[in-house]
Amino acid sequence: MKKYLLALFSLLIFTPIAFSAERQIQCKVVGISDGDTLTCLLERTPLKIRLQHIDAPESTQAFGNRAKQALSHLTFKKNVTIHISSYDKYQRILGVIYDGDRNINLTLIEMGMAWAYRQTQPIYQQAQLQAQTNKIGLWRDPNPINPADWRSSKRSDTTQNLQKIPYNSPLGIVDCSKQLSCKEMERRGFSYAQVQQHYQQCNWKERDGNKDGIPCNRLYRKAQQR
Repeated sequence: MKKYLLALFSLLIFTPIAFSAERQIQCKVVGISDGDTLTCLLERTPLKIRLQHIDAPESTQAFGNRAKQALSHLTFKKNVTIHISSYDKYQRILGVIYDGDRNINLTLIEMGMAWAYRQTQPIYQQAQLQAQTNKIGLWRDPNPINPADWRSSKRSDTTQNLQKIPYNSPLGIVDCSKQLSCKEMERRGFSYAQVQQHYQQCNWKERDGNKDGIPCNRLYRKAQQR
């Protein structure tokens, strides 16, 4: 992380094309994480960009995958301009993405592929109201759930599930000296209760890469489908 931040700082300070007076960069989109996060390549440095003002459905929500596909269709492999405002707590760049004159953040709201933050610029709130009125995208769902509320409910569900695991259960024998990846736990046939217990007892925070309180999301989704 320190090397990443130093490299980013050097680019922002010393690269002539990196920033204009309005704190803008031009880069090529090389990866899409979800409906509101992408990776942009500046020179040879990948930068994680979190789209500002909007919140796309999580991957396990209705329209989560479609939101990711929409962002990919709008930006992937394109040279875009990022209007940067700051960084979030995960050290991702917060910004508005433009493809020419097109505001991609706003476009996702207009397509019904993201929510506007409750406290944001009026233009995003107005776009959401228009999409809601016309039942575009996720607003076709009879009961759309704000992603922030979804994450909060999932964190609560996970905490309750962890609390239900008895301390004298056979699952209680956990060797924290060998950190297991989610892929390795899946290969070994771990139940999701075992994954949760390892996460809790060993404090393996890196197993919760997107910080939503749910370790090993792939295994979680598989457990939910059973």
